[in-house]
Amino acid sequence: MPLSSVVDYYNVRLPELHPRAHLRQRASYRLHRGLLTAQIAGFFLTPYLVPVVHAATGALFGQRAKLLVRTEDGQLAPPESLYVQAWDAEDVVFLDRFLRTFHALNHLHLGHDGRELLVLDVHLRHVAALPAHHGEVFETLLHRFGLRTDQVVLRLDARALHADPHVQEAARSFAGYGYRLLATRSDLEHTDWDLLETLGVRWVAPQVQDLEALDRRGDRWGQQTGAGRIGLWLEGIDDPQALARARALGAALIEGNQSSRVARQALPQYPLSPADVAL
Repeated sequence: MPLSSVVDYYNVRLPELHPRAHLRQRASYRLHRGLLTAQIAGFFLTPYLVPVVHAATGALFGQRAKLLVRTEDGQLAPPESLYVQAWDAEDVVFLDRFLRTFHALNHLHLGHDGRELLVLDVHLRHVAALPAHHGEVFETLLHRFGLRTDQVVLRLDARALHADPHVQEAARSFAGYGYRLLATRSDLEHTDWDLLETLGVRWVAPQVQDLEALDRRGDRWGQQTGAGRIGLWLEGIDDPQALARARALGAALIEGNQSSRVARQALPQYPLSPADVAL
């Protein structure tokens, strides 16, 4: 099926799935002259990808999906601004699915195959808005793209995973549907590794400076995780020095500008920064 037909399908199907969401009337995808964009509630969205690679070899692991957001007058806005427009649970659920479907469309548009995992954010307001069966509807949406849930990595906040039973249940649900899980903003000194493992978390993404503090004390992160049952994923690796530090600290996966330079295969349409993407 041509991508234009898939875009048309989801412009109809997503509002049908969320009939009580007010934002459904102010959101749409657009494919024009080969450029995939979207608009919602007066914001204009352009997707871009940051490669994630194996730190040791540079082999491509997947693509982290991100957004460039502009207002109606062309000003850049943080992606979190979109959630200000979501007034109730129905709008939050619609918005989060709208964005994740947008990234999946872009993944398909750029021709990435199943060997390149798609890395997506899950907003905590989305998790809070759903009582159960987290990941079920999105599994159906992914199937339309020919993607499986095990080809998707979902990013969940590590602090919420430790503190909130509902977020823990959501993680178990996601893992049960086959999604791979990454715990972000991890505090390695106060991490319950057994809990994360039972929740289905495969990787943690702490701040590099936190790792360096542990390393200076001789307290290796790998010892804390129980012989490395959970992998280390480092973000913001944007220069050769950061790459060297990440490797020295035992990172399994890295993402950032530097990851595009160590990847072994071409990364179509990858911008070095959001500023390189034009609407």
